[in-house]
Amino acid sequence: MLTDSQIARLLDIANAGCHKGLVSEARVIYEGVLAARPGHVPALIGQALSHIVIGEYDRAENLLRDGVLSEHPDDADAKTTLGLCLCLAGKKNEAEDTLRPLAESEGASAALARSLLDNMEND
Repeated sequence: MLTDSQIARLLDIANAGCHKGLVSEARVIYEGVLAARPGHVPALIGQALSHIVIGEYDRAENLLRDGVLSEHPDDADAKTTLGLCLCLAGKKNEAEDTLRPLAESEGASAALARSLLDNMEND
């Protein structure tokens, strides 16, 4: 059985893989984590990220809405990732509606939401 620390490390590796273009390899890690911990929210968000980085925005949006936010509607990381997805998909109004309430809170998700909103305003 994997410890919380091991799961976190695996997800860090998978997320780094997504950023480096190793999407298929990252997805293997996400699937492995989900096999060990079904419904693990950070792994589900990571799966969505693996679709965002290759432009599969509809798939990512569905994963976030149906796979995460339907069960965890207040998850700030999932909402921020959805906002990023919507922004990149050209759905600026939906992205703003998703990100604006998050930007008013504190933490890493709030900082990312503020940054995304600033970038959308400057485009």
